Amino acid sequence: MRLQLKVLKHRGWFVCLIAGISLLPLGSIPLAAQTATPLSYYPALMDTLVGGHYQAARAICDDLERAFPAHPAGLYGRIAISYAHMVDLEDTVGRAEFMELCDSCIDACDAMRNAGNESRAVLSYLRGSALGARGLLLNHEGKTLPALKALIKAKNAFEDAIDADPQFYDAYLGRGAYRYAVATHASLLRWLPLIPKKSSGWQDLWTAARYAAFSRSTALTSIVWHTMDEGDFTTADSIIQSQLQRFPGCRNFLWPKLSFYERQERWAEAEQTANLLLDQYLALPENNGYEPIGLYWRMMTCADALGRPNDALAFARAGLDTYRTPDVAERRAGRLRDLQARLSKP
Repeated sequence: MRLQLKVLKHRGWFVCLIAGISLLPLGSIPLAAQTATPLSYYPALMDTLVGGHYQAARAICDDLERAFPAHPAGLYGRIAISYAHMVDLEDTVGRAEFMELCDSCIDACDAMRNAGNESRAVLSYLRGSALGARGLLLNHEGKTLPALKALIKAKNAFEDAIDADPQFYDAYLGRGAYRYAVATHASLLRWLPLIPKKSSGWQDLWTAARYAAFSRSTALTSIVWHTMDEGDFTTADSIIQSQLQRFPGCRNFLWPKLSFYERQERWAEAEQTANLLLDQYLALPENNGYEPIGLYWRMMTCADALGRPNDALAFARAGLDTYRTPDVAERRAGRLRDLQARLSKP
């Protein structure tokens, strides 16, 4: 049993809604000197992070922490960066620091709440976000029960934020992701006291996508995967195209674009998208080889489907020859066997 909650992934929704979302102002990107609150840094921080620009995101977080050194918003900013980076590269480097940051953020939220010098909505949101990030990472690692415990606590914190301020729309993203995932896996989670309806999760996710101050694009990264799982490829394609216009080359939307083509057996487009992703990963100084191996395997599969066996063999050889850390070699053993097996076929 494993919840699929890709960080941090509707039938019946009109395409015009997506167009409307893409035209909505996604929050001003404030200069530090103009910032009134810690969360005023989040529109710039989260958009920069969605685009995969980790150094720029860290710089914004540095500014936030200099302006508000005792506020947990800076800690959650670090958590979001660390989580996104680990999942993006499928790496474990920084995991211990990530867990420590989660603990520190939760403790800081509790301490500030006891001191009474920040709003309940903000502190509950940050507490829920730290718990949610921990739960998502544990789920990504296949540790389902610890993940669920953290995610249930996160859901409760998001509900407290919404109860304190119903217009704190960023909190709807976390609650919606929980509701959708639990409803989707209801047959496996009958032991939970209350199983939400999938429609309530959809409503929360779309509320965040339409109205949140800094979580709109993040909400869409979840929605796009869910729409494909529901078979609504028209809406998924609209989200992908609109967000790639806003974030050109963004891996957060190139991955669903690749899946979109694969599910429709559009192998030429899938191979082209996989190659775009491969070029990005190979250029990253921290590349550990995990994603390149998988992408060479996908390109091999596409080439075979397109009747180009020689290219498929070349991709198999490239995948086997690509750099990989010992940890990745172990985790990618299955794909490496597939690539090796392809070399023995004509």
